[in-house]
This record gives sequence, C-alpha cells and structure tokens, in this order.
Amino acid sequence: MSDERKVGQNFDADKADSIFDKLKNVEGKIKPKREGKFDNIKNLMNEAQYLEKSGKLDEAAELYKQVIFVLPDSQKAYDALAKIYQKQGDVDKEKDILKKAIANCKNDNDFKNRLKEIS
Repeated sequence: MSDERKVGQNFDADKADSIFDKLKNVEGKIKPKREGKFDNIKNLMNEAQYLEKSGKLDEAAELYKQVIFVLPDSQKAYDALAKIYQKQGDVDKEKDILKKAIANCKNDNDFKNRLKEIS
C-alpha cells in the first residue's frame, strides 16, 4: 500500500503551472487561437469587401455567394451582393438576390422595400 499516491506527494509544480496557464488567460501567455467556421466567413467577407472597394465586383460577388452558401441568413452578404448587382445595372440578378434574402432573412424588411422600389 505504500505505492498508493497520497495527497501532496508526487506533485509536479511545473506541470501544474502549465495546465493552469492553459486554463486561464495569464498575462504574458498566448492562448492558442481556434479558427472556426465564423472566422473563415469573416475572412471571406473582409476579402470580398476589399475586392469590391478595388473595383473587382465580379470577384467580390463570388465571395459573397460563398458566404451566403455557408450562412444563408447573412444579411450583410445579401446586402453587399444586391448592391454589386445594382452597380452593374443587372436588375434581374438584383431582384433574384433580394427575393432570396427575403426568404432567408425574415427579420429584415429592408430587402422587401428595396425589391418594391425596383419592381
């Protein structure tokens, strides 16, 4: 029975400190960053906005479509995509994307109003 571990014995202070550092945000320590689904979507949105500002509307539209594919209720992506189609003068695509936005983003009446304006 002398092989049994007793409280306070066999305690490795360095290992315990390492574990506690991982469990809480200790000043000077960097927590490992988890890259999740929403981080990727945020990156897509940022890239799409950059492309849009650079005048690369077709490339930006493709990225906004990817965001919508992953997050079908993304009001920002629908809004940006509709604005791109408006800039390009493509009323049919603008109407189509607004209809999809209305179907997927039920809490936003702005899309309904915009659709009425161009219809």
